[in-house]
Amino acid sequence: MGTPALPSPARMVGVVMAASAFLLGVFVGPHLVGPVGVQPVGNALTPAAAAPPPPPPSAAILSFPPSIRRLLINVGPNYDPLTPPDDDPATGVLAVEAQLEVASELRERLARAHPGRFFVIPAALAGEEHVGFRSFHMYNNGGVSSSLAEAAANHSWAAAGEGGRIGQGVEFVPVLTLGRLLGAVPPDVAIPLLKTDTQGFDLSVIQSADRAALRRVDRLMVEVYENSTYYNLPDGVVNDLSAWVPHMQRMGFALTSHPNWSGGEGDALFDRIGEP
Repeated sequence: MGTPALPSPARMVGVVMAASAFLLGVFVGPHLVGPVGVQPVGNALTPAAAAPPPPPPSAAILSFPPSIRRLLINVGPNYDPLTPPDDDPATGVLAVEAQLEVASELRERLARAHPGRFFVIPAALAGEEHVGFRSFHMYNNGGVSSSLAEAAANHSWAAAGEGGRIGQGVEFVPVLTLGRLLGAVPPDVAIPLLKTDTQGFDLSVIQSADRAALRRVDRLMVEVYENSTYYNLPDGVVNDLSAWVPHMQRMGFALTSHPNWSGGEGDALFDRIGEP
């Protein structure tokens, strides 16, 4: 009897390696890469010529098809991301999703449905102080309430339950910044919309980009809070609308749609004032 076929680990490993390579500012090719400054020779590591420095965060290193002239960026989409508009073949979508299983499903389903127009980076975004590799806490059915922060006590969606994917533990994920991500988008690709839903880290994500980088974006649709106690956010991480408005004013954006509050959270729209 032959060995049963297993789900392809190569594809999953490739996704993780690509995310890690993006985090480090290098691309990992089909060969194994040793530590910087050494090369594997036989069974030993021998000194090698100094490796060239990685590209700076502002270098455009994401190679989109030449047909892509506009990019919608969706951070934390879970299973319901933005999709490329049917009537605009020059617009693509970049989904940044921390849960590896979800990112893989999006790539399998939507990259096939929209060839050359739907792209996935399996990573979380947060502020500069969180960059690296972090624990990502899995909550709620399908992981829709998952966060870099632990949930506060006494929330039903954070407790283990029967029949649902609730309280499924922790994944380890690479964490990037929005500044690095925007810097990796070629400068001739416009960004009409940036949408975020990062369960408490949305303002932290936006604050990681400087004014010049953020003003590449025409409109932001972001999840904001009003005295929400869903998560035990780290010191210095806030997501209340009262903190959003002054920061976005300094970035040159105006609040154009107030949230419809539900349980202390809602989506707000900020539009850029003037040209980039």
